[in-house]
Amino acid sequence: LPRGGAPGMSGGFRDSFTKEDAKDDLLGYDDTAFYYFVITIFACVALPWTLSVVSSLLLPGQAGQQKEFPKKSGSGCTFHYCGTSAMVAKVDEARRRARRWTFSSSVVCVVKATLLVSIWIGILTTVRYLRTSGQKEINKFDPFELLDVSPEASGIQIKRAYRKLSLIYHPDKNPDDPLAASRFIQITKAYAALTDEVARRNWEKYGNPDGPQTTKVGIGLPRFLLEKDNSLHILCAFFLVIIVVIPVTFICYYNRTKNFAANGVLIETLQFLGYYINESSRTKMGPELLAACAESRCIPTRPTDNQQIQKLAGQVVEHKKRVFSLPAVMKNQYLIWAHMQRRHHAMSAELRLDCDELLGHSMKVTQAMIEIACMREWFATAQAMIEFRRCLVQALDVKSSQLLQIPHFTEEHLAPCVGDKSPVTTLEEFLALDAERRKKLLGKMSPSEQADVEAFCAHAGQVKLHAEICVEDEAEIVCGDVATVTVRLERTHLRADEAIGPVHAPWYPEPKFEEWWFFLVEEEDKKRIVHFERILDTGRCIEEHLRFQVTKPGKNALVLHALCDSYAGLDHCVELTFEAFAEDERKRELPVHEEDMELDLQPTLFQQWMGELSRADESEEEEEDGGDEGEQRRSPSNAKSPENRASPSGAGDKAARRSPSGGKADAHKDGDGDGEDSGGGEEDDEDEVASEGGEKASEEDDEDEEASEEDEEASEAHEEDEDEEASDGDEDDREDEAAGEAAGEEPGEACDPACAPAFDAAGGCEALQQNDMDTIHELMASAALRTCTGFGCDDDVLGRCFPAVAQGSCGECVEKFVEAGGCSAVEAAT
Repeated sequence: LPRGGAPGMSGGFRDSFTKEDAKDDLLGYDDTAFYYFVITIFACVALPWTLSVVSSLLLPGQAGQQKEFPKKSGSGCTFHYCGTSAMVAKVDEARRRARRWTFSSSVVCVVKATLLVSIWIGILTTVRYLRTSGQKEINKFDPFELLDVSPEASGIQIKRAYRKLSLIYHPDKNPDDPLAASRFIQITKAYAALTDEVARRNWEKYGNPDGPQTTKVGIGLPRFLLEKDNSLHILCAFFLVIIVVIPVTFICYYNRTKNFAANGVLIETLQFLGYYINESSRTKMGPELLAACAESRCIPTRPTDNQQIQKLAGQVVEHKKRVFSLPAVMKNQYLIWAHMQRRHHAMSAELRLDCDELLGHSMKVTQAMIEIACMREWFATAQAMIEFRRCLVQALDVKSSQLLQIPHFTEEHLAPCVGDKSPVTTLEEFLALDAERRKKLLGKMSPSEQADVEAFCAHAGQVKLHAEICVEDEAEIVCGDVATVTVRLERTHLRADEAIGPVHAPWYPEPKFEEWWFFLVEEEDKKRIVHFERILDTGRCIEEHLRFQVTKPGKNALVLHALCDSYAGLDHCVELTFEAFAEDERKRELPVHEEDMELDLQPTLFQQWMGELSRADESEEEEEDGGDEGEQRRSPSNAKSPENRASPSGAGDKAARRSPSGGKADAHKDGDGDGEDSGGGEEDDEDEVASEGGEKASEEDDEDEEASEEDEEASEAHEEDEDEEASDGDEDDREDEAAGEAAGEEPGEACDPACAPAFDAAGGCEALQQNDMDTIHELMASAALRTCTGFGCDDDVLGRCFPAVAQGSCGECVEKFVEAGGCSAVEAAT
């Protein structure tokens, strides 16, 4: 403690969070190893970064060009680019833009160069420090070097060198030099390693004549981390990194990404589109939906936009009445309509940049529109959103001709195509024409323009669509099966090693690759989408599998639609018809392996757990029932009363039930002819037992409270019978006993199993299986069975016994009837 008596702030902190000076250095931090570690890490970062910077300086814009206009596809195929003059100029402009130096690119380049040069300076400085700091490699034990002889030296030369050096470094001749003693020990070990076989073998195997030695390894971290004076600073640094830097970085990243969905669209946009898109949405609603989405509303507005938009509005035709009146939405809507009607010349430079920004995120938004319609199974809406997507890519108006996608085509060039003897109105028909016929229709075009048209036809080309439906590994289709539609789409104008490049879209600011949407549709009153797939493959042949579950028996008709999102007029459809059988008409026989059948018999983990719970509940119920019976035996009314000990429900009743004629004798004493026990019979039995042990019972009650020998035997027999009934553990037996007690009767003993054949032969087994109460009643009341065991029947008692009898084979029915207490119940009613 400090002199003032209170623990010092720094002293208490250091005592708690630092090591004592007297402790061993358990953490072998090594500064030299740390320098090597730092050099390795920075070299791994600096080398590839240097190559990237040098390549960007020598070939500026190459990385951006490769990203926008790659030469190879993901499958290794060569991209086939459009050779029209407009697309070639677009690619060249993109390359010039990528090579162009701007202020922002210059700043980025200077920052990268500064960081890279700093890293290399640090690496070179660290290497120079290691070379000049006297750090050497780990010394190895070399006996030839220690004895100053060559590896080819003979034994005599080795011995002569050892004697010479031992005379020089012997401790007796150098008493004041401690290094001489260590040198002498090394010389001795070197001589032994070259002359002693064991020492030489250890040296050759372990590098030391003494055998394997422990190796001390250091940790590649600086030693100042363990210094006492730096402990507070190190702890503060760790606190800042773990508590401040990492959480703040995560929070910033989360705040930036939490507003976006998985497809890159803002969540606000998805909510907006999900609310406004309905089953009646069509292509003309697309511009306003795109203009009102969150991404479009984020585009800033300028004070001069109002005047420029007013000029543009006079040249634009709106095909739908506006719903939203916000200035930003109206501006965006005019820009989209102007792009679709190719009024780019009427836009200022600022509006053209805003339009390009709108089109930049239009693909993500339109994809969200299509997916929303597909999820709700609205084929007409999905088709309309794909048509709107084409209009944005090709700069087509809602009602424009498909032929305007062809380069240099205007309204003037449409008249020869439409007015010909065999009119051409769709893009597919125009692509199917031969070169001579196309040349006739394009007679007003210059040769260069006609070359562009031929280049467009060679790039767009035609596709072939084939589809077939089946159930895998089955010859027929049955309701409940999962049917597979195999779709093959082939681009016939490509070679096997080619892939389709960006589409011909000179008005679209970014390179756009062709996509296809496959829709499996039920052609009914409302076309419902059964399954859909989005295809991004750019190869020559595309194969896709569409799977759906067959739900309707009989003749089914589906239509497969293949819609291109980049060109209007290239859509294809294939009708698919198949016959589906009902489940009861064609039953599937699924082969199951024997091992799998055995696995089905194994209980699951949940079933095992429920079984353990049920067994635990049964054991608790048994314990409770055993406790209740024990209390009844210990109660004064059952255990100490001589009347209860001698009652008909005790030993006397048991003895009577053991003899077949016991019940009849009591009945004769009673004088009743109905065969039922009366109160007089019970009193006679009680008087007989009481007369045999009355004196001892009175002595037990008055003096010693000990039972007579007859009472003890009766009580022991009574306890043994109750123990047997309690140890049975069968819940059905307990229900039968409870039913008997509710009827005012004790459950009787099971009858002799020899009665089973007689009961079976009389048709009792069959009656048991069919739950025929009337037949059972007649059999039990018959004279033949009564002579066997004195059977009689009471409908109520026998009815309570029936639910406990499991139905099975003939022999099992009788046995289980007996085990369930059926005979005892009948005897109790006799």
